[in-house]
Parts: sequence; C-alpha cells; structure tokens
Amino acid sequence: MLLLAGTIAAFALLSARPVKVRYAPTVQEAFWEVDGQRVTTASVGITVNAHVMIKAVDEYVGSVVVKIRKDFAFWFDSDYQVLTVPVNLAGGQEKEIELVFVPDKPSQGRLRGYFIEIDFAITKTKWVTENSYPPRLRMT
Repeated sequence: MLLLAGTIAAFALLSARPVKVRYAPTVQEAFWEVDGQRVTTASVGITVNAHVMIKAVDEYVGSVVVKIRKDFAFWFDSDYQVLTVPVNLAGGQEKEIELVFVPDKPSQGRLRGYFIEIDFAITKTKWVTENSYPPRLRMT
C-alpha cells in the first residue's frame, strides 16, 4: 500500500513539471496583388498574387498551410489552391508568404469571390480573411 502511494506521488510530481506553451504566429497583413498593384477586384484568367505576412510571437517551427478558397453563398466553401510552407521562426521574426494563382470563375451566382485561410499546423489554429469585400477578392 505504501509502495502504491509512493508511485502515485512520483507520477503526480513528474506530470506537474512546466510545459512550454506554443503560440501561433500572428498574421500581420494579407492582401491581393496584380501586376505589382494591390487590388480588391481582378479579372478571370489574370495572375493574382496573394501575400501574407506572419510574425512569430514565440518560436514557431513547423508548417504553415496557405489556402486560397472559393467563397460560396449558402454552400460549402472550397479550396482552390493550397501551399504548404515549412517555417522556422524565432520570437519576433517575420516571414512573407506568397501564393500565385489564376482565378477561373467570376463573382456571380453562388460564387462571391475568393479568400485566404492560414492553418498553423503545430498549434492547430487558423486565421481567415475577414468576411467582407474587401478584403476578400471579387472577380470580374
């Protein structure tokens, strides 16, 4: 009985050690660009660059998944293009991620436009473009 109590106490002490909390980087800025100019509307078939600037709060070593998603009214949104980027940032460091894509459909009917979603794999958190136009991208 005494041995069992000692074993339980030892496990309790070992499990009480401090655990390092990992914070997801913050999204400092996200925007759309066509031919070097920031835009909120673009034409179908034109190359669009999605830019995302992230900043590490704490050390972040892992992947960041950048998704360009189609925004459908009254339906499920869908991934249009996905890029996984390995990231190794110390606290306070910034990184710009760029994803180039060519939209294939105009904003009409159910398709309202496109938005950016960022998944931070290590912390299992995500960031999504605000649900308005702009900053979401409309297509003509």
